[in-house]
Amino acid sequence: MSGGAYVPLDPSYPAARVKLIAEDAELKALLVKDEDALAEHRNVVKCPVMSVTNILNDSLLPEPSAVNWYSPAPNTSCYIIYTSGTTGKPKGVVVEHANISCFIQYGALHVSKGLGPGNRFLLSSPMTFDMSCSIQFPALSMGATLVLAPKHALLDELELLINTMKVR
Repeated sequence: MSGGAYVPLDPSYPAARVKLIAEDAELKALLVKDEDALAEHRNVVKCPVMSVTNILNDSLLPEPSAVNWYSPAPNTSCYIIYTSGTTGKPKGVVVEHANISCFIQYGALHVSKGLGPGNRFLLSSPMTFDMSCSIQFPALSMGATLVLAPKHALLDELELLINTMKVR
């Protein structure tokens, strides 16, 4: 669609980190889960903040068949993941479509082998953690459902979550 890259942000990030990443990545828009997500950070970003819930509930969205889908070139940015910044200022690492495409192909053959529609895969790390891509992209490319676990469930209720959500 747009040809833009995404930058994962965690709502628990301090406002200074959100501001640094938003400015460094030159964010054009900030998509949040709902009106409460990143609410305290709205004043630190200089781009529009939009609720995914509101967008999905908006009857003005075009039908998928009416959208002119963008086919990205291999050397264009897919996403930018930021380092923890433990050695100083966090740095953005750009991952291109060619990189993620190769990773998905490898994952489909070796990591997600046997997964497909009807399977559920647990993403147990935050989407802001670079290794989360090793689960999310191969699983989704195979048609599996990606289960996003809330932090409290990971800390307190992991076994119950796995059984309830039928993750195998």
